[in-house]
Amino acid sequence: MNWKALTTGPAALAVLLTLGNAAKPPVVDDTAYLLFARHLAAHPLDPYGWELNWYVRPEPAMDILLPPVLPYWLALGIRLFGEQPTLLKLWLFPVCWLFTRSAGALFARFAPGWERPGTTLTALGPAVLPLVNFMLDVPAAALGLAAVTAFVRGCDERAARRVAVAGLLCGLAMQTKYTTLTLPAVFLAYGLTRRRVGLAVGATAVAVGLFVAWELALFGRYGESHFVHQLGDQAGGDWRSKLDAKRDLFRPLVAQLGGLAAAWGLLAGWAVGVNRWVLVGLAGLVAGGYLAVAVTPAANTVLLRNGDTGSPRLDLPSLVYLTAGYAVLATMAAACIRLRGSADGWFLVGWLVVELVGHFALTPFPASRRVIPVVIAFGFLVARASPDRPTRWPVGFGVACGVGLLALDTWDARVEPAGVEAAAALIGDPGPHAVWTQGHWGWQYAADRRAWRLAIPDETRLAVGDWLIMPDEPTAPGFYRPYHGGRKLAVEPTATTLVGEWVWQDWLAGQTVPNLYGGVWPVVGRDHPRLRVTVYRVTRDWTPATAGTP
Repeated sequence: MNWKALTTGPAALAVLLTLGNAAKPPVVDDTAYLLFARHLAAHPLDPYGWELNWYVRPEPAMDILLPPVLPYWLALGIRLFGEQPTLLKLWLFPVCWLFTRSAGALFARFAPGWERPGTTLTALGPAVLPLVNFMLDVPAAALGLAAVTAFVRGCDERAARRVAVAGLLCGLAMQTKYTTLTLPAVFLAYGLTRRRVGLAVGATAVAVGLFVAWELALFGRYGESHFVHQLGDQAGGDWRSKLDAKRDLFRPLVAQLGGLAAAWGLLAGWAVGVNRWVLVGLAGLVAGGYLAVAVTPAANTVLLRNGDTGSPRLDLPSLVYLTAGYAVLATMAAACIRLRGSADGWFLVGWLVVELVGHFALTPFPASRRVIPVVIAFGFLVARASPDRPTRWPVGFGVACGVGLLALDTWDARVEPAGVEAAAALIGDPGPHAVWTQGHWGWQYAADRRAWRLAIPDETRLAVGDWLIMPDEPTAPGFYRPYHGGRKLAVEPTATTLVGEWVWQDWLAGQTVPNLYGGVWPVVGRDHPRLRVTVYRVTRDWTPATAGTP
């Protein structure tokens, strides 16, 4: 028995990915996908004919950006063993295995000797391990890597059947997350380097056919395509504002590469001949910077201020993540230059360029999970640019970063369900009275499991004896958990009685929610409790107003 393959092969890495994910409660956008899967489990032939209360009020499911592949997979899991989040995360094992198996196959094809270290760093590094969740990005990446694997083999073997399979996998990937619309360009890049443009066109035709067939089915049922509907939602604004929005994505991209791709940057430096001890010193500085951000109790610790205005000029997260990110970009450019001259090298450079262009074209807002395709393509490029098997310690450094970020995110994600359970224990049996709340993301899912109702400011009428559970944001301006959809209700002292309060405060300053999922910095410090929950009893019939309105 090959114990090394058993413990470090794709299946073992998939088990680690699955178990690491299973330990974390639903977080941020997980709630939308779970609620969507719940609906599909009951109504599989009616994916968008219902309403989802996701931002402020119930709205048509067609308005929510939810391609169908992953929710249908989760719905099948719900039909098999119920809506149990931990079991549903274990149900994602085939997705994780497809990801690791395909990544390993591509490393074997383009950089023999990198199969285990490359796949290990790709799967267990900070760009993937903490970001599996119930979200679309890793499943889309798994299907995308499987599509590229099948296409490369199909071209190398001139096997039309493999190319057709690649097209089908590509179509599924695009209906998992629309950012994988870059895949046909990846096919074309390989087809050009191998003079197999016809096969690239054929694979793309199969993918587009599958994609369009689903959208036509939706059109036949609902009179509109989900993809076209979402495209229309993103089309607002003039071209100048759109250009500004895309330009504003550059700084977050650099910061997220600094937080999620530093280990690949170190390996790229090793590949182009940077001295080992220089790289060790850089790794120490990066690790020290990560630790400083995680333990410093302020969201943006100011290191330097403008002399005239006193406004922040430099803060700790930008110093750490942007410095590391620009170093990663420098090694990325050096590795690209090193690869000139070979067909495989040109393809991998082209793949990276496609993902970078796709990042700006298809990303609506900054989020760490949106750089996963860029980091994956960068990894293959680094492996190909290396003269031999990798030096091992940067792989260990990257895995340590991934495990550390997963641990911090798991700790941070526990706050919302813990707050819901604490409030539920405080009120006891609510009897015939309703329990109302506001709050988004993980809080919403935990509250929904308790059958609490979401209150809509200026609309929902609370009756005497009802309960109101409010997760309070810090008073400082910013984007905080659990977010109230942009319309927080105002608690009226004459209509409520404060029953109690629950606060989660701990010594670790590092915070990932929501900034890891919708922000510039993967981790920031905090100078406020992770969550504060207040419990009120309604003393008279009352319709809450929106906070800040007369």
